[in-house]
Amino acid sequence: MTSAPPKPGRLLYHISRRAISPRPALRALGAAVLLVLAPAGASASTLAEVLGAVATNARFPAPARADVHFERRWGDTTTSTAGVLAARGRTVYLEVEGGTRALIRPGRIAIAGPRGPRLAELGTQLPGTDLLLEELAPFASDRLTTPQISDEGPLGIVVTAAPAPPSAYVLLVLTIQEEHGTVTRTQYYRDSISELVKIRRESGYTQVDGRWRPTDVTVENFRDKSSTRLSLVWQAAPTIPAALFTPAGLRGPRLLGEQH
Repeated sequence: MTSAPPKPGRLLYHISRRAISPRPALRALGAAVLLVLAPAGASASTLAEVLGAVATNARFPAPARADVHFERRWGDTTTSTAGVLAARGRTVYLEVEGGTRALIRPGRIAIAGPRGPRLAELGTQLPGTDLLLEELAPFASDRLTTPQISDEGPLGIVVTAAPAPPSAYVLLVLTIQEEHGTVTRTQYYRDSISELVKIRRESGYTQVDGRWRPTDVTVENFRDKSSTRLSLVWQAAPTIPAALFTPAGLRGPRLLGEQH
């Protein structure tokens, strides 16, 4: 059972180095990882069922909207900004004060630019936060490479996997609350499978169109020694036009500040 996050820079599980591909980019890492720590108990559901339930919950059967307050703390400095995200299916439209607009799908991100939408570079960060844009994509089980259950207990089912490329990360450790199909904690490893750079925690869930959505998200960034908190107010938004979830939506009217 996992009871506390590991110290920065240390991997939660022992990994056989002989099972790791020597390729520098480590993109095939998930297929090579061998987890030695056995689960604490037998799961009532198969791994495929658990991940399928998370993917189903993460999808948006109808358009929804969340007004977001971002607060970042770094040393004695605290900054805040407002944003809005809208989602339908597996697509998230994001808009933040300062001009950032993005269309985020699992494995593919477009951002608005002066000459029109363009693909975001790998590892693009959301300005003023500790989040990468890829972290805002809805969960998709096909974006994990050979996931494995590595622990089970009162906190949930722990699944370890490598993200499918393109991704800035080489390893993810997900704590899943099986009852609601939610990922309550994510540990992110970057550059090396022993380099824990970030932990994300989600809480305060509410239901929108029968799916569970977090109202409080915190991201602890070990490299920058900073943290970001997102406070989200969710609501169903059936009147949002379908065009918003296409590249054309990045050139259309803004949602931020719009009456709803």
